[in-house]
Amino acid sequence: MNQLPVQAFDAARHTFRPALLHLEGRRCLGVEPRSQGDGELYLSPGFIDSHAHIYPGATDLGIAADRIGLSTGVHLVVDAGSAGSTSFPCFRDYVVPTYQVETRAFLNISRVGLVTKQPYYDRRNLDQAAAEACLRDDRSGLLLGIKVLSSGLIVEDAGMEPIRAAVETGQRLGCPVMAHLVEGPPSNQETMALLGPGDIITHIFHGAPNLTANRKAGAHPDPRHCSLGNVMWNADGTPTPPLEAALARGVLLDVGHGAASLDWEVARAAIGAGVRGFSISTDAHIRNIETLVHSLPHVMGKFLALGMTLAEVVACVTSIPARQLGLTGWCDHLTHCATLFRVRPRLAQDPPYLDAYGAEIPAAQVIEPVAVIRRETLCSLDPSGSTHP
Repeated sequence: MNQLPVQAFDAARHTFRPALLHLEGRRCLGVEPRSQGDGELYLSPGFIDSHAHIYPGATDLGIAADRIGLSTGVHLVVDAGSAGSTSFPCFRDYVVPTYQVETRAFLNISRVGLVTKQPYYDRRNLDQAAAEACLRDDRSGLLLGIKVLSSGLIVEDAGMEPIRAAVETGQRLGCPVMAHLVEGPPSNQETMALLGPGDIITHIFHGAPNLTANRKAGAHPDPRHCSLGNVMWNADGTPTPPLEAALARGVLLDVGHGAASLDWEVARAAIGAGVRGFSISTDAHIRNIETLVHSLPHVMGKFLALGMTLAEVVACVTSIPARQLGLTGWCDHLTHCATLFRVRPRLAQDPPYLDAYGAEIPAAQVIEPVAVIRRETLCSLDPSGSTHP
């Protein structure tokens, strides 16, 4: 029997503690706490990417889930509204079974989902009865709730209708709504007011303005020209009154990095003001995976550089999203579902940490997964990113 010294994540206390991982070959027998000791490897519950787009071929943005899955230390990838009630059966029956990584999904309130980036152009697709039937009838365990995109570039003339439909459906079913809030109109102030306990705001550090103000200011989004109705955070990093009210109601927060939804100065200010308790997710899709996002560990590295501790960052991809998504027991068994990783210095060949506006985030360290544990078996990650026992 081999003993591997690790720093094991304590999900209850959000800290790392010295431990020994007991191995018999590649079989994980248990994790034994130690009173002291160090080691270059960290052991955490399996990483969760709580916002991505993994319906390739049939949607405008989709990539294969395994591209951002186990090979990057991620054990669960959540699709954020790629499928609607019409397209979900194909996703469930023909796409998900091809993946090695575990998946869940939020159902788009639009029947057609993200076949294009105009899911609400035809208002007839805002079919609440069809969404409700799809959620009620699904026996796969994949569906977590409802996704709605409520930002100016997506809703076009539909205004508040998509988010109202999503919230009404969620309330009838008692399931959460994940709301994509970026540029207005409608303003974030209007949309946040509709969200209730357990609902999730994604793209929380977007820094994007109201489109009306932006047209006056210039073509490129610039947080300096945000209208007050679209700002989530004050300049000092504290939440604006509409967001503060939403948080007091029990609304939850998700990063949703994406291609246009992370302003590092907004995130740095909020983190500096003590904002924690959000989930860190990639919003990975075909337009950002090679340029900005790369992987969940890459995005985690950005938040390490923005002033969070390693334990805080790991909580944002394990215990916090598990709680937000209702995944009971996710952090309880490090021999069944876990990620081994190291923190190393950045190298010249490592991709830069860029925010959605192309600004580079100064950073000295990289979070690098080296193995995953699945069902008591240790699977190493080789340089190509594949897994093997």
